[in-house]
Amino acid sequence: MRASFTVGAIAATVSLSLGGCKIEKTVVASGPASSTSVFINDASFNPDTLVAEDWDAKLVPGLRAKAGPYDEVAAAIANNPDAAGERYGFREQQTGAPWTYAATVEGVVISANTASRAGAIEVRTDGGNTVTLQIGPVLRGTALRDSDPARPFSSFRNQVDYAQFARALNARANADALAKMPRDKLLGSHVSALGVFQPDPGNHSPLVTPVAITVEPKT
Repeated sequence: MRASFTVGAIAATVSLSLGGCKIEKTVVASGPASSTSVFINDASFNPDTLVAEDWDAKLVPGLRAKAGPYDEVAAAIANNPDAAGERYGFREQQTGAPWTYAATVEGVVISANTASRAGAIEVRTDGGNTVTLQIGPVLRGTALRDSDPARPFSSFRNQVDYAQFARALNARANADALAKMPRDKLLGSHVSALGVFQPDPGNHSPLVTPVAITVEPKT
């Protein structure tokens, strides 16, 4: 069972007896600033099933087909973000929404944070740019979800399912690509990765979420 209610300025106390149901709430993007959507989620939605269907068959091959070398993609974005998006990226809304770009990263690790659960390494690319690669186990953001043309927001029943799908994709990226990578002596190592990112509005190094990564120790 799934129902949606809008909670505004009027507060009410409701006593429900719903076996196997869970109440979740999210902010309504299109409603008033004070509105909150409350969803009764019957747990019938399984994001891991969608990820298993898409990962090897659609998502990763699609990113490989779209991706360009990071230095090339960065130069294209600087010249014309929309043209770069058409070639290297995806966005569901064609006007005003940010692009999510796919890129391959080749370079050398210049710093590493492995103490945090949201671990990351900074990589100096062959072209002299700096990017930040997430290495998990916790992956921040929704770039993977936002790069997937096969599962746009319009294909989900509500914001809760869409958010769960994002978390499931991040968990799969960590399990497939990142959990097995070495964490010791990363400085100076050579990295090859395939991932997605959204440009940082403050012109900081972009945060790349990898779906594949190879680390070769410094020789």
